[in-house]
Amino acid sequence: MKITQISEYSLPAEGGLPPLQAMIYEELMRRPDEVFEYQGEELLRVFPRLKRSALNWSLWLLSKTDHISKMRVRVNGKLTTVYGAHDAIKGLKERMNMQDEIEPAEETAAAQAS
Repeated sequence: MKITQISEYSLPAEGGLPPLQAMIYEELMRRPDEVFEYQGEELLRVFPRLKRSALNWSLWLLSKTDHISKMRVRVNGKLTTVYGAHDAIKGLKERMNMQDEIEPAEETAAAQAS
């Protein structure tokens, strides 16, 4: 990471993301139609100097703080977790004909309001 990149990020106490999480977040936002497998190789190829544990921990934290989404899916017969931009996970759910848990509540609230 270049020194000029560090100055662009705000401190977590001010509502921003730490530099590592910000880099990963930006990469996921550049790929709104892709999801990335936990323990997968794709993001490690993008960040070759990054340790697998640091990447996985960052993905988990980004998901926990609701910056990105995650979903459990079966890939080649194996149950795994995938991470991605909110749009990517939403698209995956639509492709798998799954409803988002939030949508029924929104529909009920809209029906009650009218």
